[in-house]
Amino acid sequence: MDQAQFTLPTLMTGYLAIYSAVDVEFAHSSQPQAPPAPTPALGQPSTQPTKKKKKPKISPAAKKASEDAHFELVMEAAQAVTSILESHGLFCAVFGSLAAKLIPRCQQTAVQDVDLLVSQDVPVTLPWTSTPIEGDLTAAELKELILRTNSRNFFLKMPRDPTAEYRILWYRKHYLGAECKIDILVPGTMHLPFLYPDCVRWISGIPLAPFPVAFLHKVQGWDDHRLAEEAFNKAKQHKDAGDLRRMLALKQFVEEVRKEVQFTPGFMPYFGEEFMKLTRERVKAYCKAFPNRAKDWEAFGFETS
Repeated sequence: MDQAQFTLPTLMTGYLAIYSAVDVEFAHSSQPQAPPAPTPALGQPSTQPTKKKKKPKISPAAKKASEDAHFELVMEAAQAVTSILESHGLFCAVFGSLAAKLIPRCQQTAVQDVDLLVSQDVPVTLPWTSTPIEGDLTAAELKELILRTNSRNFFLKMPRDPTAEYRILWYRKHYLGAECKIDILVPGTMHLPFLYPDCVRWISGIPLAPFPVAFLHKVQGWDDHRLAEEAFNKAKQHKDAGDLRRMLALKQFVEEVRKEVQFTPGFMPYFGEEFMKLTRERVKAYCKAFPNRAKDWEAFGFETS
């Protein structure tokens, strides 16, 4: 058998290869290494950044089904609270997005809750008292009245601000089921007017505030939301703008609104001059944001610039 022959150049090449490998390994080991991440103590949150989970995409069909189911719940809530108030001799009317939704040809509006204006023109005897109350009930007293009448479907929640003294009324069909918020307001709050039963119309068992009330108060809602500091309130301005765009297309109500805007002789306006002055400024701000809708506002009797 032939034995391998090792010459001096061959050996030197092998030694150089070995030393080179050692030098590379030593260089890597001598470089500063980042310390390992500390293990959080038991019960302490991890300081390592966590990746945000992507929200699952919802198909248009599933989104539509969810919106329809919630709108059905909103309708049930409005009908239930209206029935309770009427049983105690109190008159009420819905405004806001629900009123816009129920107006014919304005049904694309998405509805999240119930905005209810309660007007009282007769003394009311509360179930837990024996003496009629001559003055108007406050929003808190109205919520208590509703809650005591039906505590199975209605309940109160804390607002976002934990220091606030008021509570928010909610409706649910079943315990731990889907919920719908109900805002109870009385005349004078946010310039809302006193309404009489003969000035509303009923749709699907729900009394609707007159169109000028729902329409002009929606302008106030848009302006309040666009100027809000809280992000969750500021985001509502886009929905308000969409509601107004659809309501502007309802030309059958032009004359009703023009009477309110121009203080037609012999016409009893719903709002006072202070509110209407603010509304005129808000309409100009709206037209500045959406100049292509200025002509629609002019048809309703507003100056847009």
